[in-house]
Parts: sequence; structure tokens; C-alpha cells
Amino acid sequence: MRTKYLALVLPLFLAACSSDDNALKVTVDDQITTDVENVALVEIKNPEQGLFQPGQPISLDFTINTTLLETEHVGVTFMAIPKDKVEQLKTHDNPEGYNLGVHYIAQLTPGEQSFTAQLMLPNQEMPSGEYLVAGYVDSARSIENEQDLEDNASRGHESGDFTTYAQVTVDSSKYHDFVMDKLVVGDGYALFPYIGLRETTSDNAPEHKEADLIGHFDASKFGSGVNSANVSATITINGETLPVHFWQEGLNHYDDKMHIEFKDHEQSHYFPYDIAINGVLLGKLQQAYDENADSNSFELTMTLEDTSEYDESNTANNTLTIEVPYSLYKNEVPDDHPMADELNQVAAQSNAMPYPYAARAINDNVDTSAVVVKGQDSLFIMDMFANVYGDKSKVAVVPLFTSSLAYANVNGGRATAAASGAFSLYMFNQSKSLFSVGAYGNADGGAGTIKYGVNVSLIGNSLIDESQTLEALNKSYGLDWEEEQKLFSTTFTIVIVPISVSAGVKGSVGINTDLKYEDQRFSIGGDVLTASLEAYATAGIDLLIASGGIGVDFLIISDTLSAEAYVDISNVISNSEFIYGIDVSNNMKAIEGEFYLWVKYPGYEFCCSFPTREATKTLYNTGALYDKTWQLVNYQDTLNFAN
Repeated sequence: MRTKYLALVLPLFLAACSSDDNALKVTVDDQITTDVENVALVEIKNPEQGLFQPGQPISLDFTINTTLLETEHVGVTFMAIPKDKVEQLKTHDNPEGYNLGVHYIAQLTPGEQSFTAQLMLPNQEMPSGEYLVAGYVDSARSIENEQDLEDNASRGHESGDFTTYAQVTVDSSKYHDFVMDKLVVGDGYALFPYIGLRETTSDNAPEHKEADLIGHFDASKFGSGVNSANVSATITINGETLPVHFWQEGLNHYDDKMHIEFKDHEQSHYFPYDIAINGVLLGKLQQAYDENADSNSFELTMTLEDTSEYDESNTANNTLTIEVPYSLYKNEVPDDHPMADELNQVAAQSNAMPYPYAARAINDNVDTSAVVVKGQDSLFIMDMFANVYGDKSKVAVVPLFTSSLAYANVNGGRATAAASGAFSLYMFNQSKSLFSVGAYGNADGGAGTIKYGVNVSLIGNSLIDESQTLEALNKSYGLDWEEEQKLFSTTFTIVIVPISVSAGVKGSVGINTDLKYEDQRFSIGGDVLTASLEAYATAGIDLLIASGGIGVDFLIISDTLSAEAYVDISNVISNSEFIYGIDVSNNMKAIEGEFYLWVKYPGYEFCCSFPTREATKTLYNTGALYDKTWQLVNYQDTLNFAN
């Protein structure tokens, strides 16, 4: 056993002579006592629950006492051993016990400190019976030159003193439990179409492909017998509860449940979701919406469903409910649209509402996610998409896509077409604007000119920024960027090891777009935005006793935003006719792969050894749920305003 003793040997007679009045004078009756650097395990309390099964979590309250030490990164290891074999903790190199885990103490402080260790019985066969849980302070030998190591460990059982042990009973029968740990909706709010912009009669799984809610939940699984579950969800609005539907990975449709698989039982898992709501539920949300209220909200409830043949230990922790604020987007022109003034001018001249019709009232073929509003002498089509993919505390990307087409019958006709896309990147709750690109054209029929603009920005640096007013235009824009960029840093602690991480992106982004204007016809065509971005990270260990690293094979986003839009105002004056079309689609895959940290550190085996242990912290281990192609808007027609 690694044990050291410090003995202070005093002579029977010690004398010191000095002419100074403050000189040290010692007689045979004096005894010198000196505090030495030490940490001791004082107590482990018995848990309130006495009976446990393999794979089950266990919480233990314990107390230590420290003298003259302020050591950082100290571990306390715990082992469960049958009560009749507890002597092996002192006599055997490999005692017949079961490792329960390590509690991390960031820094020792002199005096008594109390902690609660969150541990777990291993997922392996454990004979039923009475067990003692023993502890050992400084299981990785972080403290240098500690004088007494006897009191670091549980002790006293020989004399019937179990103060530094917890006493539990193990039942070796099968155990499993699912826990819903966290539920998150995107940026914390939801946006649904206004009345008339989408049907409200269907009560089955939605047929559209554009998500209504994007987010994630974290869940844990305990026990070795069951590794999968189903997930269902509901929305409650005005006291009425209706089901929602999940996108099915690889199957290209929505259904009422999502199947999930747990990779291991040692930590909470990240699971993304993509939810759509049917017409009936949309109608309920629209009816409940109060435009004059300070806020409107609904309840989202998500439930883990055990599908195994075994009884789950506790089903009360399978469900989480959160309140989600929401609003409705309307069939109206935003105030910041470049043609807002002209469109409002047309409305004032006609003394009528310029946008009396919802999308489906104009053309049954229009995509129901787009806003299409039409007046006697005006037209406005717009679609916008934005969602949070991933967990902002780990890695997340927020794509924002917008496209619009507008016309107002003023001064020989004014029309505009525009498309844009942008990505914001989040890592470790920090964010940066990663990439943005936009192209637009404003055609002026009276002047016979086009004002166009193209802008491209990467991580705050402008790569393209140009705009001109011309009588003719024929330009192509192509740009590709590829490199590695470290953008964020943070520190994680795994067991007792702090590991610093610097992370960012590697990959490529680009634009491949044509802009043309000839004979008063303007068009945008091509891939407005392309991107293929992966996580890039390095790790460093500052603790001398440990080593570690990072594993990354993780796609943040792969995306192609394609747009074809045209406006033709050549016949506005002669035939009172405006010809137009817009077709925007998006192909996206996001948040797929593995991203984890690992460390190696010494771990105490109670009797005699400090073997190297390895631990991992998984940020992501997920498939490509977010892998789909959908049409944001597809509409073409002729607006004849002569009648």
C-alpha cells in the first residue's frame, strides 16, 4: 500500500539559549505539534433509497476535511463491493468491486467540504446482496507530498465503524429507465402562416416538406436491457390537445412518432426533431391568436415511449412540457421592402386594399408556405425561411433564406426580384455571422433602366459589394472560398481533467448566379448560395497527469439555394400586362456525425494501483435527420390590369 508516515521525534531534553527575550525555550513538558498538508475522507452518508439495480444512478452525499491544501482538479473515486469482501480493498490488487465513477472537485479549501456525487451502478451482472460503497479522495494523485494517505480512503470496517462507507442493497434483476432531460424549440418561439395562407382542414400527417418547428431534446437511458424508444409530441392550445408529426429520417415524409436509438447509458444524448402540423391544428392556433395581446403561446409536450417487453422503472420522468410563444406571418408587405412605398402608393390611388387575396385564392399551384398578395395594380410574392439547427451550447447553424418578387403599376411599371441567403454559426453559446450572399434587380419601366446589386460577405469581410444603374445587364458571378477558420474557444471538464477546445469551420462556400436585363426583362438564375461546412477543432490539456484529444467527423451544413426569377415589364405600357415568375428551392443536410472529447488519466483501484482510465464527452453522435429538398416558392403568371 502506498502509505507514508511522518514521525516527529523529540529528544527528551531540548534547550535553546539566546540572549534575546523572544528566544524559544522548551522544557521536557513541552510538546510541539505541527499541521501538515492532508486531505481526509470524513463521511459517506447512506442514500435515502436503499435498493438499487445494475445500471441505475445513485447519489451519495460525502464530506472531506482538508488541511493546508488548495489543490485543483481533485477526483474522488467510488467503488461498490459486497459487504463480505470489503477487506479486499486493502489486500487485493483487483478487488471484486464495481466502479461507480468519479466526483470532480475543482479546488480544495481548508476545512470541511461537503459534496453530492452523481454516480451509476455499472451495466453488468452484479450478484444480489448487501454492498458497501467505499470512497478514495485524490484518485488521480493530484496532490504532491501528502503526508498521510491512510485517511484518504474509507476505513474502520474492521471495528464495525462504517462512517466512511455507504451501505446499499443490490437487486440483480433487469433495470431500465428513460429520462427526458431537456426540450428546446429553435430560438424559443414559433412562426405560423396567417389565416388563409394555408389550408386548415386536413387532420392527418402533413404532406408539405417545410418544417413548422425545428429543435432538439436531450434524453438519457439507464440500464443495459433496452436501448431504443419512440417519441411522440402534442400541442395544447386553449385547453385542447392535438398531435404533431415528425419528419422520418431517410423516408422523406412526416409521421406521428419518431424512433430513437441510444448509443450508450453514461450521458445525456442529443436528438434533433423536425415537426410539421396539419391543417386542423393550424386552424386552432390561428383561432386562438390575439393580435392585441402582449404575447401568444402554446404548450409543446414531448414523451419518450418504452416499446420493450420489460417494465420501465419510472415513467414519470419520460415527459417534458414547455411553453412556446408564437406569432402569425401575414399577407402584407414588410415595411423595409424596397418597393413598400410604391405598393402603398398604388393602394392609395385605387382607394382599396391592394392585397385582398390569400395565396390559394390566386392560383392553386402556388406553394402554401409563400406569401402571395395581389391587388388591382400590384403584386407581391415573398418567402422566408429561418431555423436553428443543432444545440447552440455545442454547435448550431442558423440558415436564413429570403426571396421576393414585387410589381407596382406606377410610372410605366416598377418591378423587383431578389434572392438572398445567410448562415450564422453558434459554438459553445458564442456566435458569428459566417456567410451571406444576396442579389437583386429593380427594373424601372419609365426610365428603361435596371438597378442591380450583388453582395457577398464572409466572417465579417466583404468579398463582393457592387450596385449600378444600367440600361442593359449581362453578368455572371462565381466565387468559391475554402479554408479552415478557428472562431471559438471554451473549456470542458471530463471527470477531473480540464480540456481546452478551439473550434471553427472548414469547407467551402460560394455563389454561382447570372443577372440579365434586356428589353425591359430582368432575370436572376443559378445557385444563389452553396455551402459545405464541417466542424474543425483542436484540443489542449493543461493537467500534467493527463492526456486527451478531440474526435471530429461532423457536418455542420451542406446547402444549395437555387433561384430562378424574372420580371418582364416590356408590355406594361402597350398592353397593360406584367409577366413574372419565381422558383426557389433548397437542398440541405445539417448536423450529422460525431464530435467528442476524450481524456486519459490515472485512476485509483483502492489497494495498490493507479491504472490509466479513459473517458469521453460526446457533444454529438447523430444521423442526418435534417436532409431534405423542398420548394420555398414556385409561381409564374401574367398580371393584366387593363380590366
